[in-house]
Amino acid sequence: MAVTAAEHGVSRQRIALAWLPTRSPMMVLVPGASRPASVQDSALAVRVRLGTAELTQLQAALPRV
Repeated sequence: MAVTAAEHGVSRQRIALAWLPTRSPMMVLVPGASRPASVQDSALAVRVRLGTAELTQLQAALPRV
């Protein structure tokens, strides 16, 4: 996730919040934050567009259970 974040020039948090809804149409994100900057960062996740290769890379990084 760090590589994808660096490529987009955004935080890992923003990448995670952009990626999670792609996993399920029923996904609802409720990010928590203790700082105003974190709230702003989370809100900007809607602007991140992840490509197919990036989504595949993120999915492959998940631990197998």
